[in-house]
Amino acid sequence: MNYPLQFGLPQLVLAVLAVGAVLLLISSLVRLRRVRASAGDAAVRASWRDRLQFRPGRAVGGLALLIVSLLLLWFVTLVQTYLGLTGEVKAAHVVATPISNAAHRLDVALTLYDEDGHAQTPHSYDVEGDMWVLQADIVELNHWVNVLGVHSGYKVTRLFGERLDGVSPTQHQIMLNGGDGSFFADMRDRAWWTKPFVRSAYGNAVISAPGEFDVYVSQDAIKARPSHGGG
Repeated sequence: MNYPLQFGLPQLVLAVLAVGAVLLLISSLVRLRRVRASAGDAAVRASWRDRLQFRPGRAVGGLALLIVSLLLLWFVTLVQTYLGLTGEVKAAHVVATPISNAAHRLDVALTLYDEDGHAQTPHSYDVEGDMWVLQADIVELNHWVNVLGVHSGYKVTRLFGERLDGVSPTQHQIMLNGGDGSFFADMRDRAWWTKPFVRSAYGNAVISAPGEFDVYVSQDAIKARPSHGGG
């Protein structure tokens, strides 16, 4: 099961902004505290008339810093939440071609990618069907874990075909990456349930017609998009 870490340039920029926002927040609170302390000392020394004339002008800078820092923290949290929940990783490259003079047969060239985005050795498969199906086991993490930069777990496990006429193919499914292992048994026994990190676990598949596709795994599903060339 792969659990890719998604920490690149956007997350680095957001981390720098977050640190800056925290420093601004601390600076603004210290400044406001000093203004209050100074005003208190002046109130003790000044007459009643002097206290009526006191204006908290020096607090304006501290309040401005406080507002800016809070807005910056809010912005960083919002952007990182968006990046965390919409993140996806490339899991495979598929080139499916109908086999000439063979009804309901596809030649499927499949390249899988590891969690670091490195292509593994490509393989070709003779698949019965008019459409190809790639299945993966998904361990969906809670959203707050995704926001921290950890992608939901996945493992591409099966390749098979489906026919447009609805007839069930007679070919056995092709097991990938060692198959599902004990995934579904663990799911049945809830052995995969690790609170508070895991939200759910299930199998998910993408079905597509012949062509060239890049296959991605999002935080909760496997999907295919037409490729513009290259595996």
